[in-house]
Amino acid sequence: MVRSTLLLTLAVFAMACASTPEPAPEPTPTPPAVRQAPPAPPPEPVSEPPPPMDLPKTASSLPALGLAGVAGLLGAGALRLLRRRL
Repeated sequence: MVRSTLLLTLAVFAMACASTPEPAPEPTPTPPAVRQAPPAPPPEPVSEPPPPMDLPKTASSLPALGLAGVAGLLGAGALRLLRRRL
């Protein structure tokens, strides 16, 4: 009798558990999708400027000598004007 009672109780619990479904777990909220900036375009290759071309050495010091001569003449004329006024 004890055995049948235990089996009957076990059967009742088994049916009770089988007839009531467990509540489904609540779905976990997914975090909002983070918008990522599109990847930056690869940098354009930097081209180095060509080396400067060497120019021919055709200049002379003659213009500098001419300018020094003109400055000397102007200085002499200025001194002459100053002497006459004094």
